[in-house]
Amino acid sequence: MSDRQGYTSPLDGIEEETDYRFDLPPADAGEVLMADDDESAAMLNQALLEAAGYEAKYYRSPAALLDAVRNDIPQVIVTDFHMPQMTGLDLGQAALEIEPDIKVIILSGTGDETTAQAALRMGVSDYIRKPPEPVALARAVQRAFHQRAAEQHHREMVRWMRLELDRRADAIREVTMSTLAALANALDLRSPHFHGHSRAVSMQAAAIAEALDLSPKEVEDVRTAGLLHDVGMMAIPDALVEKADALTDDEFEVIRSHCDRGVEILAPMQHLGPVIRYIHEHHERLNGTGYPQGKRGDEISLGGQIVGISETWIAILESRAYRNGMTREEGLHLLGEIEGQWFSKEVTDALRRADTGVM
Repeated sequence: MSDRQGYTSPLDGIEEETDYRFDLPPADAGEVLMADDDESAAMLNQALLEAAGYEAKYYRSPAALLDAVRNDIPQVIVTDFHMPQMTGLDLGQAALEIEPDIKVIILSGTGDETTAQAALRMGVSDYIRKPPEPVALARAVQRAFHQRAAEQHHREMVRWMRLELDRRADAIREVTMSTLAALANALDLRSPHFHGHSRAVSMQAAAIAEALDLSPKEVEDVRTAGLLHDVGMMAIPDALVEKADALTDDEFEVIRSHCDRGVEILAPMQHLGPVIRYIHEHHERLNGTGYPQGKRGDEISLGGQIVGISETWIAILESRAYRNGMTREEGLHLLGEIEGQWFSKEVTDALRRADTGVM
C-alpha cells in the first residue's frame, strides 16, 4: 500500500453550500393496491398492511387493478403470482409499462427460483413466499415506498444538476469535486443495476494503483478518475441507459459519446490534471478495438488502463437488466482470455492482487 502521509485528497473534507435540498421525500405511509383472486388471502394481507399504517385496496382481477393504475398511479402494488387472467409477473410488467416508477411485490406459493430471478431482472421490487409472514410483508412494502422515494429524489437531483450546469455554463470552473461526486452517485441511481457503480470503480482503481506502487498523488488521481469516469453519461438519454434490449448501431454511437462528453464537462477544471485523460481513455484497448479514438499500446496512459480494467471488472461482476453478473472465478477467467489484448499483463496481475471485493 502506498504511503498517503502528507497528501490530502481533493475528495477529503469538502463542504459546499447549495440551494438544492438533499432530503428524502416522506415515505412512511401510502396506498397499496393489491391483486389476488383468493378473497380470503387478499383480505388477510389487506388487514396486515392496514395494521402497519398503509391504506390497502385489493382487486380480484388483474384487469381491474390495471384500470385503477391507469386512473390514479399508485406507488406500490402487491400481487399474487398465480391468477386466472394473467400471472403476477405479467401484471407487474403491464403496470411498469404504464408507470416505470411503480414498485411491484409478487407473492407466490411455488418458491420458483427461476421465476423469482426473472421477476427481479424485469424490475419487480420484491418476491415473497406465500402466505407471507406479517413482518416480512410489512417490511417489503416499507422498502418499496422508501426505494420509490429515494429514486424520485435522485432523479430530481440529477435534473436539477443538469439545469444548473446549463445555467452556469460560463461559470462551470466553480463546480467542485463534492458536486461532481454527488452527480456520479446520482447517475448511478438512474438504474437499480448501477447502484454504487462509480464508487466501486473508484475503490478498485485506487487499489490497483497502490498494488503497482504508484505515488500517493497518482493513486488519488486514479481514484478520482474512477469516481468520475461516467460523468459524460449525464448527456445520454435515460431510455438508452435503461434499455434492456440490444442497442442499435446509432444508439451505441450515442453511448460511446459519453467519453467525449465527460471531457467537455471536466475540461474547464484544470486542477484535475491527468484525471481528464484517464476518463477519456477508460474505454480504449491495447489492441485498438476501443473508443473513442481507437488508441493502441503505449498511446494509452497507465491511469487510463487502470480505470478501464476497473470499470470492466466491476461491470463483469454486476448484474444488468439483460444478464446476471459473473462469479469472481468466471470473471478472472474472462480477464485471462483478454490479457494482453485489452489490458496489459502488468495491470491485469495488479487487479488479481488487489480485487477489493466491493460488489
